[in-house]
Amino acid sequence: MEKLAIGGLILILIFFTQVTPEKVERELEKALRKSLTAKSVDVELEGSPGFPTLQGKFKSLTIRVDGLSFSGGQLLEMLPIRFTDKPEKEGRVGKVVLSLHESIYEGLTISELEAHAYDVRFDLKGSVKEKRLVLLSATSGTLSGFISSNSTQKYLANQAIKHGIESLKVQLKHETVEIEGMWKVELAGANIAKIPFNAIAELFPTGNEIRWRLKEARIAELIPLPSGWVQGRLQNFNPLIRFDLSPIQVQIKNLKVLPEGIYIFAEFSLSRENLRDEQVELATKAGVFYPHQPF
Repeated sequence: MEKLAIGGLILILIFFTQVTPEKVERELEKALRKSLTAKSVDVELEGSPGFPTLQGKFKSLTIRVDGLSFSGGQLLEMLPIRFTDKPEKEGRVGKVVLSLHESIYEGLTISELEAHAYDVRFDLKGSVKEKRLVLLSATSGTLSGFISSNSTQKYLANQAIKHGIESLKVQLKHETVEIEGMWKVELAGANIAKIPFNAIAELFPTGNEIRWRLKEARIAELIPLPSGWVQGRLQNFNPLIRFDLSPIQVQIKNLKVLPEGIYIFAEFSLSRENLRDEQVELATKAGVFYPHQPF
């Protein structure tokens, strides 16, 4: 009897040492690599083996994605998630971090984008069965990002061509943006002149958008231009960037412009209310994902 008890204890110990966060981590990594168009995806799940893992209780989940390319409104199609209010077995993650590096969004390269959230609740059994994250509650957190000066230059230069501006050069300063270029003047559809100009603008957030407004402008650095005339043309660029991360709702709270680039600080939320009617059907069939916090 004693040997049987010892043998049973050994089997139990072997079983629970095999039930580890690392195994869950590998399955999640496989699912994300399959659904995301990225260069690399790495997942780190921290927790204790045995009962805590079986109960779906984990300390933290960190997801790093390099080279993700996506456009506005694509997240729902790319990330496996849905909501439920009838979980088979509830699990929790104390902290979730989603870290994107060198992502390309609508032609703009974002050097770093990091989201953090805390106490994320999910359906453990439902997630395992469906191979996606089945959330129980709304998720909210903080978001921060960095766009380099080189990336800003390339992005705005490409946008400028659409608005009749050639050879646009962008230089980030402390809290302002200096721009110069050649404005094309057309008459009856024909180019009749190119006006060299330079201007100083400032960036500001509104909702999920980054916009700019004119501070001053001149022709060839000499003749002041009517602010209303220039402002009207610069307004055509607005919004410079719109972060359409639906069904994740983003509110940019602050921007910091420095010579090396633009720092973004925001809050976000992900809940069933954020899903439009057509998205609810898609989410039920395919899913969507979750993140949370800044760097």
